[in-house]
Amino acid sequence: MFKSYDDMLEELEREMRRVSDDVLLQVFRVSGMSGDLWTPRVDVYETAENVVVKVCAAGLAADQMELTISSDNKYLTMRGVRIETDEDRAERIRYYQLEVYYGPFECVIALPPDVFVQRDKLTATYKDGFLKVVLPKRQVAQEVRSIDIE
Repeated sequence: MFKSYDDMLEELEREMRRVSDDVLLQVFRVSGMSGDLWTPRVDVYETAENVVVKVCAAGLAADQMELTISSDNKYLTMRGVRIETDEDRAERIRYYQLEVYYGPFECVIALPPDVFVQRDKLTATYKDGFLKVVLPKRQVAQEVRSIDIE
């Protein structure tokens, strides 16, 4: 299958971000909390009417997540905890691969700086392991401004 140069660069960038996130997660610990702090994977994209944030939140219940938007509408913050049950751990005798993170998480998502959103009309839905936040765009009318020349 042929991939364009831009697609390959985008894929490389995603993989480098994933690897660096994994390394940083191993280096930094959250004081006062049990376990490591991890960050779910996030997509942010724009449509004609909205900015959409899609978060991979498999294994979480809606009541295990908290979502806030900053007062300046520049950041969306998601916090929560993914809990592994004792029942799941009790039967294990050997690990071969561990890629699913458990414990507390926090994700600060920068929203596009040049897009204005209507914070009072945003919606969040959780389905099939994905949290989807839709932020309707607000049209900012640009006034014609006369500039005096001195």
